[in-house]
Amino acid sequence: MNEIAVGVSTGGSATMRAVRWAAERASTSGSTLRLVHVVDESSTLVSRAAASPGQATSEAAIAAEAHLRECLDQAAALALEIDDRIEVVTTLERGSPVEVFERVSADAEMLVVGSDWHGGRRASRRRVLSLRIAAVSRAAVAVIPDLEPGERRGVVVGVDGSHISDHALAFAADEADRMGEPLIAVHSWDVVAMVGGEYGYGAPLIAGDDLARAESEILDAALAPVVAEHPGLEVVRSVVAGDPVHDLTEAAAGASMLVVGSHGRGALARFLLGSVSQGVLADLVAPTIVLR
Repeated sequence: MNEIAVGVSTGGSATMRAVRWAAERASTSGSTLRLVHVVDESSTLVSRAAASPGQATSEAAIAAEAHLRECLDQAAALALEIDDRIEVVTTLERGSPVEVFERVSADAEMLVVGSDWHGGRRASRRRVLSLRIAAVSRAAVAVIPDLEPGERRGVVVGVDGSHISDHALAFAADEADRMGEPLIAVHSWDVVAMVGGEYGYGAPLIAGDDLARAESEILDAALAPVVAEHPGLEVVRSVVAGDPVHDLTEAAAGASMLVVGSHGRGALARFLLGSVSQGVLADLVAPTIVLR
């Protein structure tokens, strides 16, 4: 479906940045913008008041719900300031936020959530919730940091030669082409892990130069179809022996966007992100899109 769904909280700059980012994207893609606030019935004033007898509590519940709808209206007004041609739909849902956004994401091309988790600060409930929503989303999920946009340029993507990485690379190339910005492809590899050095064997058997050459070939092979499909696209290659999370966040510090594929695995894969995607979301430096 040609729809971008946005999680809207009860205000704050993180939510408004997410709404603005999604509205700008909807403006260029022609997508419907669905603004969703979820009333967590296990903990909200609305549910507690509705469950309690008495006129005062009922009035409190009505006032609380009116405030939530006002927050949705404010978000919609901001979106229409970006482009008054955007079709904006507001939805007030009840239930578990994670379950609701999993369902909503099934009918969306992208799910957008705001997060104030960046710069190594202590995790708030909102930051943790954004990770949980990203893990269950059935669509691409964009996590927008509460940071000033500034002068940013480039679309950074992590490349490791896997199928999900190829998917992320193709997506990032399309985005870079659409935005008229360079594609910055980062292939980061850990030489110690590659040669088994952490276990005390293997390192003498493989020369570092040979490994570097092999890793560079992985990036070249992944980029070949992208370059062929986007002949005018500026591509910046980066092959780094280091930690992927550190290298990606460093490359994306001044970028417009970071794109990663998620390698959640095992019986709980539906609820988990891979270590790299989880790592970059835990230290947001740019709008970050996770593909599964």
